[in-house]
Amino acid sequence: MISPAILFYLFLVVSAHGGHEGQGPKAGETIQQYALRHMSKEHHIDAFDLASFHQLHDLNRNGYWERDEIEAIYGVHHVYSQKKSKDEVEHQKKADYISSEVLRLLDADKDEKVSVAEFEKVGLDGLPNFDHMGAEGHHYDVESEFFLHHEEEFHSTPETQTDESYNHPEDIEHFAMHEEIERKEAEKEAKYQGISVEEALAQHEQAEKVYEERLAKEAEAAAAEPQDGQAQQPLGGEHPHAEQLSPPAPLSDAPNPKVTRVTPPEKQDPAVKFRDAKAQAEAKGAWGVGNDGYAPPTEPVDKMRKNLPYKNKMQYKFRRSWGDF
Repeated sequence: MISPAILFYLFLVVSAHGGHEGQGPKAGETIQQYALRHMSKEHHIDAFDLASFHQLHDLNRNGYWERDEIEAIYGVHHVYSQKKSKDEVEHQKKADYISSEVLRLLDADKDEKVSVAEFEKVGLDGLPNFDHMGAEGHHYDVESEFFLHHEEEFHSTPETQTDESYNHPEDIEHFAMHEEIERKEAEKEAKYQGISVEEALAQHEQAEKVYEERLAKEAEAAAAEPQDGQAQQPLGGEHPHAEQLSPPAPLSDAPNPKVTRVTPPEKQDPAVKFRDAKAQAEAKGAWGVGNDGYAPPTEPVDKMRKNLPYKNKMQYKFRRSWGDF
């Protein structure tokens, strides 16, 4: 059972994540219900205790929270937090202040680290809140944070994954960031290849088109395969040497045929589907070597080649589960 103090602290933390309007408690929902719903839905954590919370954030597994780990708990050095610091000097002052304040409150023996016992004595409700400084507890990279706090909640069904559905301010900002990344990479590629930026971007668009066409063909091929329990029917017409054939055995005596079903590519486990991708990528050499030159990658193998300077922007939009990260 989670104590009311812990639930109140969770409410302070999760309400700081921001994003869409309506992120807070629903009408008639208590803070406890909201905190549990949020932790379960967005963070996939249904229950925990203080010891497990301490261990989860003990990054070097030495049994203590040290300054860098305290800063990680609050997401001090996350890009979202860095944006709220004027410069590196101010940001470092913020990091030092946060870690020092936590140590002041939790570090009973003043050894510059927090043990499990010290943390359990104070509890989650003893941790100070630094949301006003931009330290909102984001742990993951930008892509993972976007998935957890927006994609998973607002784009988790086919109906909400259409191009028209990605119209929230968070979507516009997120994909504008990717467009800027791709633009910068196109400028580099154009310089390397001696072509214009527009020509480099056109190569990207052509690669995306080829990739989408390949996916469509794979889907069509999978749909055309006979489903479980269905056998392909032979073509009509009598066998030209039917009189030489032995009559078929009665159904009751016929042995059960051995059927080997091959899992279509789109249904294969990624660990199986891409098992040899790394070795194949190493065999092809670095990006830019060979007949393909600096062409944008269209196959998984090509996306794992050394020195590849960018990621296909389509892969960001279609991540659909936490395991995709």
